[in-house]
Amino acid sequence: MKKYKIGAVTKLLNLSEDTLRYYESMGLVTPQKDEESGYRYYDAWDLNFLLDSIWYRSFDFPLKDVGKMLNEDDVDAFAKRCSKRQVELLHTICAYKQKLDALTRFREKILRMKNRIGVFEMSERPERIYQKHRVKDDFTFDADTLGPIKKWLAAMPLPDHTFIIPHYAESDPKRFSEYWWGFSLPPDVAIRNGMDVSPPAEYIPSVKSVYTVFTANERRTFLDSFQSKVAARVHGMGYKIADRPMGNLLVRLHEDGIFTRYFEVWTPIE
Repeated sequence: MKKYKIGAVTKLLNLSEDTLRYYESMGLVTPQKDEESGYRYYDAWDLNFLLDSIWYRSFDFPLKDVGKMLNEDDVDAFAKRCSKRQVELLHTICAYKQKLDALTRFREKILRMKNRIGVFEMSERPERIYQKHRVKDDFTFDADTLGPIKKWLAAMPLPDHTFIIPHYAESDPKRFSEYWWGFSLPPDVAIRNGMDVSPPAEYIPSVKSVYTVFTANERRTFLDSFQSKVAARVHGMGYKIADRPMGNLLVRLHEDGIFTRYFEVWTPIE
């Protein structure tokens, strides 16, 4: 039976020498070793095991599983291992499908946003589960918030980066002096992804609103931009702000040397 040195095997199977030695250390293959020269020699039997290893690894089986599949498993154990990997792949496919859908929606918003700047449309503010993590420039690091925030971070890119302006009434002396930032998702998406929808998370109901896109530039221009480009326009249209304005950061860009932030916002009216 013909013998192959490690260099020939690397070329034939497109595996590095380090990978072949690692496979050997894991017991996936047992080449003959010349004690005097230190050379390893592989025969057709060894290459068959390496081909099987490559096949199983193409399904993303962990190497420890591959070793057991090659050297230990009977039919039942092998089938059980395949079923487990099948479920894992389905979860991965679903996760990437969600990411693809989120990226598609994001791209569509970016392409439409400039045409919506300063255009006010009647729209229902979408219902949301909202998790606050910041008041103005101060992030919240208390124990009640940290645990849930980690789940929201793990769910990215699904959550929107969402702001709420809590003091919206014209009679309130703190009007537009504060804003919150957090994450939000539609309730069904939040629940499906295992988010805790109980406090400190908040349910934001749907409500009659006007929708628009506005921009702000460098630090500390957000509230002034909202006031002049959204709130003042809403009042000028004869509406009263009836509930907390809520919106999302769309994107941060650099345009003609100017740092520009784009936001979409729903302003409830009556």
